[in-house]
Amino acid sequence: MKDKVFITLKDNQQPNDIYCFAGDNVNDILYGKIPEKGRKSIEAVSSVNRLLKEHKIITIPKKDSFKNDTIIEIRNSNVYTYNWVGVISTPIPDKSNHSCRIEITSRFDAVKKQHFLLYLLSSVYGFNIFNIDINSEEESDYIIILIILYLNKLIEAYRDGLYKEYIRREYNDYNFKGVIDVNRHLKLNTPFIGKTAYTVREYTYDNEILCLMRQTIDYIVCEHTQVWEGYLSTEPIFNEIVEVIENATPSYRKNINYADTLKCRIEISHPMYQNYEDARKLALMILNESGKNIFDNSEELSFSLLIDMAWLWEEFVAEKLLKEYNYNHLFTDGSRGSLKWADEKHWYPDFIERKNEYNRRIIFDAKYKFWDYQKNEDIHQLLSYLFITGGNKCGVIYPFNAEYEEWESINLYAFNGFYGDTNPTMYKLPLYIPQNNNIDYSEYCKSMNNSIKNWKNNFRCF
Repeated sequence: MKDKVFITLKDNQQPNDIYCFAGDNVNDILYGKIPEKGRKSIEAVSSVNRLLKEHKIITIPKKDSFKNDTIIEIRNSNVYTYNWVGVISTPIPDKSNHSCRIEITSRFDAVKKQHFLLYLLSSVYGFNIFNIDINSEEESDYIIILIILYLNKLIEAYRDGLYKEYIRREYNDYNFKGVIDVNRHLKLNTPFIGKTAYTVREYTYDNEILCLMRQTIDYIVCEHTQVWEGYLSTEPIFNEIVEVIENATPSYRKNINYADTLKCRIEISHPMYQNYEDARKLALMILNESGKNIFDNSEELSFSLLIDMAWLWEEFVAEKLLKEYNYNHLFTDGSRGSLKWADEKHWYPDFIERKNEYNRRIIFDAKYKFWDYQKNEDIHQLLSYLFITGGNKCGVIYPFNAEYEEWESINLYAFNGFYGDTNPTMYKLPLYIPQNNNIDYSEYCKSMNNSIKNWKNNFRCF
């Protein structure tokens, strides 16, 4: 049996008395320092883009590459973490028989329960699961998170078309076609009575991948009924998806564990079905260790999941904080507009006021990291946006969990000829994130909803 090294970190951390390596001193490791034998594993999985090239990870959001792809960084034996959270299970790259599980949680979550991450994912993906009971000590919140991601990915895959592949089937009947199977024919049809044993290569929906999708849905329906019902109330299209998959897979058998079949373990390479590839990986994660911390016993690096919290926070701000107000949420691909600052040159502020481009517009950026007025790069970015839009207000929306943090503003010294007597203003707009140490998930959701309500009250006065 392989020895397992467990490394648990939080996002956006700088070196301190814990975020450094310990040797073989058991007391140091028990205190929280990182075992030295985990160094090579961290170095091997430090880059998201590297893992993507090796097809060994699922990322949220799904991209071919990321600009900010550093997961963990080691500098002078100190450990830095950034905006990525999730779990990576990997063998230690040396001659030992060890494996390593690296778990990075949100700094706003307790170690065992990922309430903040779960709340953000539910909000962004629009799942009505804010009142479910997920407080079992034996079960990790990651199983719920994987179910959310799986159901969302299955919808995306279904919109691409139902998965279809070539399968070799065996027949023994009077309608001979395909290739005769001589050995089987002699065994089954002696003496000859008219039937022929043969094999046919068919392009069909009735395949093991769709059976895997169906088995995963059956598991969710039986074991996580509240999640399933909450999901159906939000996405009724799934009634159609379930019916179509059931009708397409008459060969499905409940007594077969499709997660163990060879076909379901092979990567789907067809470019049309890449959403099914992600759904396949998520299904395997859910079924293999259902009801436990699903990454504990995984020996394959494919059982790894990383979430870009900067992206998730920005999507959360768009959905829960600013959706009812008059702001456009811009994407860096330009699909939702841009801020043109020169010929064929564009910027993409996170949120820009809906007005004619010749009017002065307010700009906001969402930042998941720790934020204050010492972040010069962010301030230069906001000032550049203001210069182009001519707006009189800009600000940063970020999370915090201190006991108290005020909404602050500073007046900017600008050209009097442009702004007149009124100087533009830059704002800090923090959203308080409640602690989740001693409350269940439903209570945590109520606390988050109250925090959002208070934020909106402040924003209306801003």
